[in-house]
Amino acid sequence: MGIKGYNGNETYQLLLERKEAAAIADEWTERNIQSDLRIRRAKTRGRIVVETKDPVFASYIVQWHPGCKVNIKETDK
Repeated sequence: MGIKGYNGNETYQLLLERKEAAAIADEWTERNIQSDLRIRRAKTRGRIVVETKDPVFASYIVQWHPGCKVNIKETDK
């Protein structure tokens, strides 16, 4: 009851360093990954937030950069 399941309306926000975010963007373009990707500056100095709605791509990012912080944001649709 207290555990929320996947419903498809989640946005995955990953806090990365600049070089890590650049590597993710390069990987996304080189592989022609069919998912959304939003990159923006974080409030934390020297950090970048990568946002995606694709849980598989988000899990790849966490596997490539295990030290990144992850926030799952519920979106209303």
